[in-house]
Amino acid sequence: MSKLILVIFILMHFGCIGQNGKGASNMPENSTTQVIDVTKKNFIQTLKELKSENDSLKSYELVKSQIKNEKLKLKNKEISIDSLSNVFKHSLINRIIPFWEGTEWSFEGHTSIPRKGKIACGYFVSTTLKHTGLNLNRYKLAQQSPVNEAKSLALNTKVIEIAESSIEENILMIHKSLKNGIHFIGFDASHVGYILKENEELYLIHSNYMDYKGVEIEKIEDSPVFASYNMFYLAEISTNEQLLKSWITGKEIPIVY
Repeated sequence: MSKLILVIFILMHFGCIGQNGKGASNMPENSTTQVIDVTKKNFIQTLKELKSENDSLKSYELVKSQIKNEKLKLKNKEISIDSLSNVFKHSLINRIIPFWEGTEWSFEGHTSIPRKGKIACGYFVSTTLKHTGLNLNRYKLAQQSPVNEAKSLALNTKVIEIAESSIEENILMIHKSLKNGIHFIGFDASHVGYILKENEELYLIHSNYMDYKGVEIEKIEDSPVFASYNMFYLAEISTNEQLLKSWITGKEIPIVY
């Protein structure tokens, strides 16, 4: 018989992004109870698990420099979109983001140095994308509403809007809508982060404002933040051909206001 752990949490919903100066208005009135089967399989529990072994002794600045040089080498090579997608995903998920684990959250946080200073959810996304090599203004992107951040990153592709009647249905629709890879997620009007789809599991990577946890990875089913929203805006990142071409050529990402 599977061992079950009953996790009871009360959702204390502050909101994160300061684009409109408002917190979220969709705070649930009652506690949410989840039953989690922890014996099902092994899941990613920390961003450290994703970090490239080759970077274990390298500084953040060195890793950024290497990614920049590797990107330049690819610019004049013939490379398939699938290969380009894998290179970008590896650069962002396995090289840049793991350095940020444990960086503290703050509503006004905008540090550009992992674990030094504090970082709001919008700045976490815009800064890590910029440090991976996307030509964008990290301040302007972070200051937009979640839906406009999604539109900015989607470029000429469609923003996926999901608003089902339950947590389970929202998760199911996200599964159906996204390919394996790393994607942007906007939560209604007050929070943003990444969705990683890996081995048919969904993970939320974000600067978590609840209890000021800061940058972390968590299974989407276990996330109090995810459970407290019902409107989501998704934009493909590592599977977005136009965004990948902009990354490799250095074309500026226009910000949608």
